Amino acid sequence: MSTSNQENLETFLRITKTVADNNECPTPFHLTALFEEHELPIINELDQALKKAGTSLTDEQCACLFANIANLNFEEGRVKDRTLMRDAEKALRIDSGDARDVVDGIENQFRTNQVFDEDEDWELFCAGLIAIACSDGHFAPSEEAYVKRLTPESKHLVTGQKISSEKNMEQLGECLANFNTRQRKCLAAHSINMMFVDGEWSSSEQEYFAIAAKKMRLSQFEEERLMKGLWTLHNLSVFA
Repeated sequence: MSTSNQENLETFLRITKTVADNNECPTPFHLTALFEEHELPIINELDQALKKAGTSLTDEQCACLFANIANLNFEEGRVKDRTLMRDAEKALRIDSGDARDVVDGIENQFRTNQVFDEDEDWELFCAGLIAIACSDGHFAPSEEAYVKRLTPESKHLVTGQKISSEKNMEQLGECLANFNTRQRKCLAAHSINMMFVDGEWSSSEQEYFAIAAKKMRLSQFEEERLMKGLWTLHNLSVFA
């Protein structure tokens, strides 16, 4: 990693750590290792730090930072601090249309407890995520931890594993097609996260997601918007 990218990574981590601390957010899975590896202090003047980041980070790094600020700025499915998002959009040189797409894509993952309430729905939700995770041949510990963190009761995970093992992708896709629009978009968002959470973007997971998205009747616009937000969120390679 070049010196400038090392400095930019530290800027990214200090800002995201500060937002997480201010909003009392748990550390996202994709940032846990980086936060532990780089024990950096939080920032007292966040607005000034954002302005400085906007002049030193590349466009791709600014986009990743903006997406991660958004990811740490939701509470009960809603944007918590809209002033922060406006300031970040301006300071990081984010096009307003791109900002809306990114925030909308990220927002869908925070609706889980709002759109799933019946046991059967939770079980199918877990089954869909497990199927995506296992499509590359294994259910990684990080992937299992991700599903557990989302699931209110362990029985849903157990039943989801059973459903996933008993149904092929076509059969499971037919079941997931019965979800309503908000449930489908929420599952799709977490499915995209699942493809990143073990650090591997495998072709088998991408193929499975494409089939599931088709079965769930996600429009190309919805799929692209989800992917835009969540790909940008996880694209930490811009700091490599």
